[in-house]
Amino acid sequence: ANEQDQSMSVRRRFKHFVALEDRLRANCPGAILSPRPEKHASRALEEASARQSAQFAMQRAQELERYLNSLINHPIVGSSDVLRLFLTLQDHIGVAWPEVSSSAITRLSTLGNTTANKISDGAANAMQDLGVAQQQAAGEDNAEILALVASEGVRIAAVSQAVPKMEGTIALLREQADRSGMVGLELSKLTKEVQQSHAELATPLEFLSSALLRSARRSKRLSVELNAAMLPFSTQYKLCRYERLAFADRRQALIKRTAARQKADARATKLHLHQSSLQTRHNIPALERMEMEASMSDGLAREAVQEADKVGAVLLEEIRRVGGTRTEEWRGSVKVLASSMKEACAERVGIWESVREQFMVEFPEMGGGVADAGIASTPLPQEVGGQKSVSGMPATIVDHSQNSVSYSTTGEVVHG
Repeated sequence: ANEQDQSMSVRRRFKHFVALEDRLRANCPGAILSPRPEKHASRALEEASARQSAQFAMQRAQELERYLNSLINHPIVGSSDVLRLFLTLQDHIGVAWPEVSSSAITRLSTLGNTTANKISDGAANAMQDLGVAQQQAAGEDNAEILALVASEGVRIAAVSQAVPKMEGTIALLREQADRSGMVGLELSKLTKEVQQSHAELATPLEFLSSALLRSARRSKRLSVELNAAMLPFSTQYKLCRYERLAFADRRQALIKRTAARQKADARATKLHLHQSSLQTRHNIPALERMEMEASMSDGLAREAVQEADKVGAVLLEEIRRVGGTRTEEWRGSVKVLASSMKEACAERVGIWESVREQFMVEFPEMGGGVADAGIASTPLPQEVGGQKSVSGMPATIVDHSQNSVSYSTTGEVVHG
């Protein structure tokens, strides 16, 4: 909406959002962007088809809307000209961005120098593990950034391993709930069939099927609650890639700074070596050209230093911002995870305890029999012929004088 509270609409496709991310990364180096919605493997056929279902289109629109809102609220990206153009240009975005032009000839003509190709090296480096050695090799001299590289590298590695395991555990819980529900339904059908011929057998089956169905419903509800509470962790898991990219931007800036400084030093050295001879030969034009080249190289080196410092400052600020958000969100999510699991476990224990009580009420003789059997199943050892034996079990006694073995079921010794 503009100042007159009038709204405007623009049409964008998914590939335009991909180009938006590439251009934002090139325009805002060091910034940690919000994770862009990815193409889902399970919905690949529907995404590629010309006719998409209304449910799929609505879900994709909601994902992209959340993504745009996160970019708009970003402290650095939100005020960029790239995002403003993306949101306000009513024509096809390919008019301004040739890499997504509707004309195939235009796209091919810009294939060699697109923004995506310019940052491909940084993206490839970002997929590597974040380490202090890599940062130092690029020329990192900021102690605070080096400390962050060490700590963030450990954290990113832990998150990259833990979050998929947590998501897999929730998936297994949901699968277990589905299987328990299926078993409960089958037992319920079996109960109805057994009811006609064996009524006494149908009662325990009914107890068991009811407990399985209730436990399955509770487990399924727990998986939904855990899945919702896992959203901040999943977001941070996706954000690890963009944090690596931000550190890669810093490394690229450091490499450019080093290269520019070396080039400027080489030009200055060359000027110092030839300055006297050129002055002696009165070759003023060549001397002026070398001086101009050295001055330009020195200016470019200073700009590279300023750009590297700017990227470093942005990176530090972004790490603090993301860290603060992560701490706040994770603290609340951990509480939700713990309370949901505690409540679900208590309810499931209550379900099976109630089934046990139903069994005890319906079949009291089974409960007493089990208790008696438990007492009788622990006989005390007795002394038989100088050796310990358990009542009711045969005692084996070795007679060394006659080299014979005697057996008795009553505790008496039988010779020979």
